[in-house]
Amino acid sequence: MIKKYFISSLALLALSFSVSCDNTTEDPPNQNNNNSGGTTITGPRILSKITNGNIDQEEYVTNAGILSQAFIRDAGSNNTITATVTYSGDKISKIKYLDNVTPHVINHLYTLSYTGDKLSEISMDQTLVSSSNHSDFTIYYDANGQLYRIVEKKKMGGSSNYTHYVENKFTFAAGNVAKLDYTTMLMNGGNPDPSTSTTVSYAYDNYDNKINPYTTLPKEYFMITGTLFPINFNALSSNNTGKITLVSSGAPQTTVPKSYLYDSQNYPVSDPGQVIKYVYKAL
Repeated sequence: MIKKYFISSLALLALSFSVSCDNTTEDPPNQNNNNSGGTTITGPRILSKITNGNIDQEEYVTNAGILSQAFIRDAGSNNTITATVTYSGDKISKIKYLDNVTPHVINHLYTLSYTGDKLSEISMDQTLVSSSNHSDFTIYYDANGQLYRIVEKKKMGGSSNYTHYVENKFTFAAGNVAKLDYTTMLMNGGNPDPSTSTTVSYAYDNYDNKINPYTTLPKEYFMITGTLFPINFNALSSNNTGKITLVSSGAPQTTVPKSYLYDSQNYPVSDPGQVIKYVYKAL
């Protein structure tokens, strides 16, 4: 049930573009002329929502550039996940994710810790029906300060011992996520058991040189959201991916092309078919 809900609610965002081309246009039909008092945004902006047809599939509530809530909606149902963001000073300290289904599938509270300016550790508590789960995350950076790994150790069903291990291993190129290796395995005696490991790889290719709209929002939010929906870790990229390829053992390789129309400020405003639209708010 959990896996099915995850796929239906957010994976569609990553897989929603089916036409592959690169179109730059001055004020296309989906230009954001109605984002700020009926005028085109030409200066600083922040992502407000992403629509899929008549559904606001993603919505970001901000005030003076500060993210307070995010809504993730399923294009095929009434399922919605609400993320509520709490701050300590100018840093995100907690994010609560809660869905609107009964019983809850997603009821996660993440607590964030920093070393200097970098997110370094996360704890997560999940309430699932009558069971409780806990995860501890450690975030690793390479010598250049680039995100390298996010490792999760899980205590399932109220266990006092770690029982499951998850590793998100990133390969970056030119400021973009080029590949994610998502590996899961069981733990035995507090140690990962490689004999139980399974890896799914996501390759992100054909990046444009335009502005990724997610970079207008806090990267820590997308680091946390990516642990729920790994396929969307490319939200951490500087530019927009043109192709996503999924490789999983025992399953056929899946390649999904993506493409965009841009405004004159180099922000995506839609896909070529005008189905997916990016709406911004002026800062």
